[in-house]
Amino acid sequence: MNYLFFDIECCDGTHICSLGYVKTTDNFKILAKKDIIINPEKKFRLGSRTENKIKLSYPLNIFYNQGNFRNYYNQIRQLLTTNTLIGFSIVNDFNFINLACARYNLPQLMLKGIDIQQLHKYITNSQSVTSLQKVLEHYNISINTLHLHKSCDDAQLTMLVLKKMCKFYNFTLNDIIKKFPNCIIQSNIYKKKNIVTNLSANKKIVVC
Repeated sequence: MNYLFFDIECCDGTHICSLGYVKTTDNFKILAKKDIIINPEKKFRLGSRTENKIKLSYPLNIFYNQGNFRNYYNQIRQLLTTNTLIGFSIVNDFNFINLACARYNLPQLMLKGIDIQQLHKYITNSQSVTSLQKVLEHYNISINTLHLHKSCDDAQLTMLVLKKMCKFYNFTLNDIIKKFPNCIIQSNIYKKKNIVTNLSANKKIVVC
């Protein structure tokens, strides 16, 4: 069985500008890695203060020279509906996808995947929500040449976290599905008239 680790970045915390993924075998051998760059058709918000400003993974014009979400819908649907999905705070990524589908009048996707953020919370009995960077530090995983907030790299870092978890706690991916059913998250479906409300309620504020 193949597993798809994926991550979505947004230009403003809501509108997709990239979807990156790493496809692996069940023993974490990487079969493919790619970043799908998408024109969000919105302005980028990178932070108001210099110390909080996130650097773009690609020059700004690269994003605006790509097609919008509609152009990549079939490719994304094929990816997300034919593989076992794994992500970090995956419910937010599912929300981004279906809000974009609603925005462009495209069929929304019924998705299900394993949330590594939730898995870490259950395993460590943590009461707080932990960022990917903090989880990487917890397991002493070096970022090396990978970059946080680059979708395909975040997907690979999520894979490295799960790989370290499996080794540290001596379980397999199949064990996770059986032992931690609460970490399996399903997507929501949105009505277009409710998009504004749902966008404002979305709490994952990250950009490329």
